[in-house]
Amino acid sequence: MSKKLHFVSGLPRSCSTLLCNLLAQNSRVHATPTSALHEIGYIARQVFQTEEAKSVDMENVLEPMYLDYVKAGCENAFNNITERPVVVDKCRSWIGHLDQLFKIWPDAKVLVPVRDIRGIISSMEKKRQQHPEVFNPIEQQNPQDWTTIDKRVQGWLQAPPIGIAIERLYEASQRFGDKLMFIHAEELTEDPQSIMNNIWEYLGEESFIHNTSNVEQYTQENDIGFPYGDHIIRQKVEPLKKDWHETIGHQLSEQINQKFNWVNGL
Repeated sequence: MSKKLHFVSGLPRSCSTLLCNLLAQNSRVHATPTSALHEIGYIARQVFQTEEAKSVDMENVLEPMYLDYVKAGCENAFNNITERPVVVDKCRSWIGHLDQLFKIWPDAKVLVPVRDIRGIISSMEKKRQQHPEVFNPIEQQNPQDWTTIDKRVQGWLQAPPIGIAIERLYEASQRFGDKLMFIHAEELTEDPQSIMNNIWEYLGEESFIHNTSNVEQYTQENDIGFPYGDHIIRQKVEPLKKDWHETIGHQLSEQINQKFNWVNGL
């Protein structure tokens, strides 16, 4: 039986894992860790470059066939994984391909976790300070560009996973803002039940009473981005610390806020 499919796609270090585990407290919902579902459809796009495909009527045959293939494949991809009828699929790539997503699912529901960029950068720097011995791939390429807090901040703002995520978020907010639901990590952790009530209404599901003092880890994820990409949630939902002045300095924090304060207004 095909599933009712929703999507989670937003900024890194913005409580998307917490959001998915809160959603999964509802026994109707299977929430994924970072998922490969988007990549299956993305890879399938290569069909348009094959000789066989080039001989087919693009507008009337090949394109509708591809879209129906991806739609049916996504909606049935979890049949052997879960009996829960609703699937919330998490992947940061969805927000970068909303044209295709809304072409396949015109009424798609997309939850977009966001966070004050100062908090994201501060979180990254704290992880770096906890594990300074670990090279990330970009740092390996140019170690001299990661030797100070200022350099690391500039690096994160320009490189994946943060730089590209901010670019995608801006584009998405400008073009599809009225169709998306932005979930501010600060609000989710300060008043989780109220925010989740709004989310259930947006998804068209009945409201659900959450146990925010004991959030069990439903999602399991291989941590390929250690130390920055850990996806272990705290059992109790508590407000995020706004400690960016202490972590990256007041001047740098203010510079980031001036440039990216638009995120807080979403």
